[in-house]
Amino acid sequence: MNKFIEYGIRGEIPADAAESRIIPFILSTSKRDRHGTVLNQDNWQLDNYRKNPIIAYQHNLTGGLCSEPNPDNIIGKSLRVDVEGIQGGRMLVADAQFEDGAMNPLAEKVWRKLLFGSLSRSSVGFVEVGKGHYGTGEEARGAQNETYYFHGQELVEWSVVATPSNPDTGKREISMRKLREEAYVAIMYAFRELGGKFRLSQLEEFTVRDILDLLDGKDIDIKEKDPGKVRAILAEPEAQVAMLQRQMELRKLKLKALKAN
Repeated sequence: MNKFIEYGIRGEIPADAAESRIIPFILSTSKRDRHGTVLNQDNWQLDNYRKNPIIAYQHNLTGGLCSEPNPDNIIGKSLRVDVEGIQGGRMLVADAQFEDGAMNPLAEKVWRKLLFGSLSRSSVGFVEVGKGHYGTGEEARGAQNETYYFHGQELVEWSVVATPSNPDTGKREISMRKLREEAYVAIMYAFRELGGKFRLSQLEEFTVRDILDLLDGKDIDIKEKDPGKVRAILAEPEAQVAMLQRQMELRKLKLKALKAN
Protein backbone atom coordinates (compact mmCIF):
# COMPACT_ATOMS: atom_id res chain seq x y z
CA MET A 1 0.00 0.00 0.00
CA ASN A 2 1.36 3.41 -0.99
CA LYS A 3 2.04 5.82 1.83
CA PHE A 4 0.94 9.40 1.20
CA ILE A 5 2.36 12.37 3.11
CA GLU A 6 0.57 15.71 3.35
CA TYR A 7 3.27 18.34 3.56
CA GLY A 8 2.91 21.84 4.90
CA ILE A 9 0.54 21.29 7.77
CA ARG A 10 1.81 21.06 11.28
CA GLY A 11 2.91 17.59 12.28
CA GLU A 12 1.18 15.30 14.71
CA ILE A 13 0.60 17.00 18.04
CA PRO A 14 2.86 15.34 20.64
CA ALA A 15 1.21 14.04 23.80
CA ASP A 16 3.13 16.52 25.96
CA ALA A 17 2.52 19.52 23.66
CA ALA A 18 0.44 21.41 26.22
CA GLU A 19 3.44 21.48 28.54
CA SER A 20 6.31 21.66 26.06
CA ARG A 21 4.58 23.88 23.45
CA ILE A 22 6.55 22.03 20.77
CA ILE A 23 5.10 21.06 17.38
CA PRO A 24 6.99 19.55 14.40
CA PHE A 25 6.72 21.20 10.98
CA ILE A 26 7.71 20.33 7.43
CA LEU A 27 9.03 23.61 6.06
CA SER A 28 10.04 22.87 2.49
CA THR A 29 9.93 20.10 -0.10
CA SER A 30 11.20 19.74 -3.65
CA LYS A 31 7.72 20.21 -5.11
CA ARG A 32 7.14 23.12 -7.52
CA ASP A 33 5.39 26.02 -5.78
CA ARG A 34 2.85 28.50 -7.10
CA HIS A 35 5.59 30.95 -8.02
CA GLY A 36 7.04 28.42 -10.44
CA THR A 37 10.14 27.66 -8.38
CA VAL A 38 11.69 24.54 -6.89
CA LEU A 39 13.95 24.71 -3.84
CA ASN A 40 17.03 22.48 -3.68
CA GLN A 41 16.59 20.36 -0.56
CA ASP A 42 20.17 19.09 -0.84
CA ASN A 43 21.68 22.57 -0.53
CA TRP A 44 20.14 24.33 2.44
CA GLN A 45 22.54 26.55 4.41
CA LEU A 46 21.33 26.53 8.01
CA ASP A 47 24.31 27.59 10.15
CA ASN A 48 23.40 31.29 10.39
CA TYR A 49 19.75 30.54 11.06
CA ARG A 50 20.67 28.18 13.88
CA LYS A 51 22.44 31.09 15.61
CA ASN A 52 19.15 33.01 15.63
CA PRO A 53 16.40 30.41 15.09
CA ILE A 54 13.38 32.71 15.09
CA ILE A 55 9.85 31.81 14.03
CA ALA A 56 7.67 34.67 12.81
CA TYR A 57 4.00 35.16 12.07
CA GLN A 58 3.19 35.99 8.42
CA HIS A 59 6.86 36.99 7.77
CA ASN A 60 6.14 40.27 9.58
CA LEU A 61 9.52 41.08 11.11
CA THR A 62 10.19 44.67 10.08
CA GLY A 63 6.80 46.34 10.35
CA GLY A 64 4.88 47.79 7.43
CA LEU A 65 3.60 51.00 5.89
CA CYS A 66 1.28 51.60 8.82
CA SER A 67 3.17 50.01 11.69
CA GLU A 68 6.46 49.94 13.51
CA PRO A 69 8.36 46.66 14.00
CA ASN A 70 6.72 44.60 16.75
CA PRO A 71 8.82 42.05 18.67
CA ASP A 72 5.67 40.01 19.34
CA ASN A 73 5.61 39.04 15.66
CA ILE A 74 8.45 36.71 16.62
CA ILE A 75 6.32 33.96 18.12
CA GLY A 76 8.83 31.22 18.90
CA LYS A 77 12.08 29.47 18.09
CA SER A 78 13.24 26.34 16.32
CA LEU A 79 14.71 23.82 18.72
CA ARG A 80 15.85 21.80 15.72
CA VAL A 81 16.03 22.40 11.99
CA ASP A 82 17.40 19.80 9.57
CA VAL A 83 17.02 18.22 6.15
CA GLU A 84 15.62 14.71 6.35
CA GLY A 85 14.64 11.94 3.95
CA ILE A 86 16.25 10.23 0.99
CA GLN A 87 17.20 11.49 -2.46
CA GLY A 88 14.13 12.73 -4.30
CA GLY A 89 12.08 12.89 -1.13
CA ARG A 90 14.19 15.11 1.10
CA MET A 91 12.58 17.92 3.05
CA LEU A 92 13.43 20.71 5.47
CA VAL A 93 11.88 20.07 8.89
CA ALA A 94 11.83 21.87 12.22
CA ASP A 95 10.65 21.39 15.79
CA ALA A 96 8.96 24.64 16.79
CA GLN A 97 8.56 25.85 20.36
CA PHE A 98 6.10 28.72 20.83
CA GLU A 99 6.29 31.51 23.40
CA ASP A 100 3.71 31.44 26.19
CA GLY A 101 0.83 33.83 26.65
CA ALA A 102 2.43 35.74 29.50
CA MET A 103 5.35 36.64 27.25
CA ASN A 104 3.48 37.05 23.97
CA PRO A 105 -0.33 37.06 23.54
CA LEU A 106 0.02 36.79 19.75
CA ALA A 107 2.13 33.65 20.07
CA GLU A 108 -0.50 32.20 22.41
CA LYS A 109 -3.24 32.88 19.88
CA VAL A 110 -1.24 31.34 17.02
CA TRP A 111 -0.43 28.35 19.22
CA ARG A 112 -4.08 27.75 20.06
CA LYS A 113 -5.11 28.10 16.43
CA LEU A 114 -2.47 25.54 15.47
CA LEU A 115 -3.88 23.12 18.03
CA PHE A 116 -7.41 23.83 16.83
CA GLY A 117 -6.42 23.51 13.17
CA SER A 118 -7.51 26.90 11.81
CA LEU A 119 -3.82 27.68 11.27
CA SER A 120 -1.63 24.91 9.94
CA ARG A 121 0.72 26.23 7.26
CA SER A 122 4.35 27.31 7.21
CA SER A 123 6.57 29.28 4.86
CA VAL A 124 10.31 29.74 4.56
CA GLY A 125 12.07 33.09 4.19
CA PHE A 126 15.43 32.62 2.47
CA VAL A 127 18.07 34.16 0.24
CA GLU A 128 19.33 32.47 -2.88
CA VAL A 129 22.74 30.80 -2.82
CA GLY A 130 24.55 30.33 -6.10
CA LYS A 131 22.94 30.55 -9.52
CA GLY A 132 19.95 28.40 -10.33
CA HIS A 133 18.57 27.44 -13.72
CA TYR A 134 15.33 27.14 -15.63
CA GLY A 135 13.99 23.78 -16.69
CA THR A 136 13.78 22.48 -20.23
CA GLY A 137 10.87 21.91 -22.59
CA GLU A 138 7.63 23.11 -21.01
CA GLU A 139 9.63 24.26 -17.96
CA ALA A 140 11.97 26.49 -20.01
CA ARG A 141 12.02 30.22 -19.43
CA GLY A 142 8.97 31.79 -21.05
CA ALA A 143 7.33 28.41 -21.64
CA GLN A 144 3.86 27.45 -20.46
CA ASN A 145 5.10 25.80 -17.27
CA GLU A 146 8.18 27.97 -16.64
CA THR A 147 10.06 26.59 -13.64
CA TYR A 148 13.12 27.98 -11.88
CA TYR A 149 15.32 25.55 -9.95
CA PHE A 150 17.31 27.11 -7.13
CA HIS A 151 20.94 26.03 -6.77
CA GLY A 152 20.73 26.54 -3.01
CA GLN A 153 19.14 28.60 -0.27
CA GLU A 154 20.16 30.16 3.05
CA LEU A 155 17.35 30.04 5.59
CA VAL A 156 16.72 33.43 7.21
CA GLU A 157 13.49 32.72 9.07
CA TRP A 158 10.33 30.75 8.75
CA SER A 159 6.80 31.69 9.57
CA VAL A 160 3.42 30.33 10.45
CA VAL A 161 1.15 31.65 7.69
CA ALA A 162 -2.47 31.50 6.62
CA THR A 163 -2.09 30.98 2.86
CA PRO A 164 0.42 28.59 1.30
CA SER A 165 2.55 29.01 -1.82
CA ASN A 166 4.04 25.55 -2.12
CA PRO A 167 1.07 23.14 -1.89
CA ASP A 168 3.25 20.91 0.28
CA THR A 169 4.65 23.49 2.67
CA GLY A 170 2.41 26.49 2.68
CA LYS A 171 3.99 29.81 1.82
CA ARG A 172 1.63 32.76 1.61
CA GLU A 173 1.05 34.26 -1.82
CA ILE A 174 1.12 38.04 -1.59
CA SER A 175 0.79 40.41 -4.51
CA MET A 176 3.88 42.48 -3.76
CA ARG A 177 3.61 44.23 -7.12
CA LYS A 178 0.17 45.58 -6.24
CA LEU A 179 1.42 46.68 -2.82
CA ARG A 180 4.38 48.52 -4.37
CA GLU A 181 2.08 50.25 -6.88
CA GLU A 182 -0.29 51.40 -4.14
CA ALA A 183 2.61 52.62 -2.01
CA TYR A 184 4.06 54.54 -4.97
CA VAL A 185 0.73 56.30 -5.64
CA ALA A 186 0.45 57.25 -1.95
CA ILE A 187 4.01 58.57 -1.80
CA MET A 188 3.54 60.61 -5.00
CA TYR A 189 0.38 62.14 -3.52
CA ALA A 190 2.25 63.09 -0.34
CA PHE A 191 5.14 64.48 -2.41
CA ARG A 192 2.79 66.80 -4.33
CA GLU A 193 0.78 67.86 -1.27
CA LEU A 194 3.95 68.70 0.65
CA GLY A 195 5.18 70.84 -2.22
CA GLY A 196 8.37 68.88 -2.79
CA LYS A 197 9.56 69.67 0.73
CA PHE A 198 10.87 66.10 1.00
CA ARG A 199 12.46 63.97 -1.68
CA LEU A 200 10.70 60.73 -2.66
CA SER A 201 13.54 58.70 -1.16
CA GLN A 202 13.06 60.56 2.14
CA LEU A 203 9.30 59.98 2.17
CA GLU A 204 9.93 56.26 1.71
CA GLU A 205 11.63 56.24 5.12
CA PHE A 206 8.47 57.45 6.89
CA THR A 207 5.58 55.31 8.10
CA VAL A 208 2.05 56.11 6.91
CA ARG A 209 1.35 57.68 10.30
CA ASP A 210 4.35 60.00 9.87
CA ILE A 211 3.16 61.06 6.42
CA LEU A 212 -0.37 61.73 7.68
CA ASP A 213 1.10 63.92 10.43
CA LEU A 214 3.20 65.74 7.85
CA LEU A 215 0.13 66.37 5.70
CA ASP A 216 -1.79 67.69 8.71
CA GLY A 217 1.13 69.96 9.56
CA LYS A 218 2.27 70.83 6.06
CA ASP A 219 2.12 74.56 6.82
CA ILE A 220 4.68 74.11 9.60
CA ASP A 221 8.18 75.19 8.61
CA ILE A 222 10.18 71.97 8.90
CA LYS A 223 13.75 72.01 7.67
CA GLU A 224 14.76 68.69 9.19
CA LYS A 225 14.76 65.64 6.92
CA ASP A 226 15.65 62.90 9.39
CA PRO A 227 12.47 60.90 10.24
CA GLY A 228 13.25 60.80 13.96
CA LYS A 229 13.82 64.56 14.19
CA VAL A 230 10.72 65.27 12.12
CA ARG A 231 8.64 63.13 14.49
CA ALA A 232 10.03 65.09 17.44
CA ILE A 233 9.09 68.40 15.81
CA LEU A 234 5.58 67.21 15.02
CA ALA A 235 5.18 66.07 18.63
CA GLU A 236 5.83 69.59 19.97
CA PRO A 237 2.77 71.43 21.35
CA GLU A 238 2.92 74.18 18.69
CA ALA A 239 2.91 71.60 15.91
CA GLN A 240 0.06 69.68 17.53
CA VAL A 241 -2.03 72.86 17.67
CA ALA A 242 -1.25 73.65 14.03
CA MET A 243 -2.23 70.14 12.95
CA LEU A 244 -5.45 70.33 14.96
CA GLN A 245 -6.33 73.65 13.32
CA ARG A 246 -5.64 72.14 9.92
CA GLN A 247 -7.94 69.20 10.67
CA MET A 248 -10.69 71.58 11.81
CA GLU A 249 -10.35 73.62 8.62
CA LEU A 250 -10.67 70.47 6.52
CA ARG A 251 -13.78 69.41 8.45
CA LYS A 252 -15.36 72.85 7.86
CA LEU A 253 -14.66 72.59 4.14
CA LYS A 254 -16.23 69.13 4.01
CA LEU A 255 -19.33 70.33 5.89
CA LYS A 256 -19.62 73.30 3.55
CA ALA A 257 -19.40 71.02 0.53
CA LEU A 258 -22.07 68.70 1.97
CA LYS A 259 -24.44 71.61 2.61
CA ALA A 260 -23.88 72.88 -0.92
CA ASN A 261 -24.99 69.52 -2.30
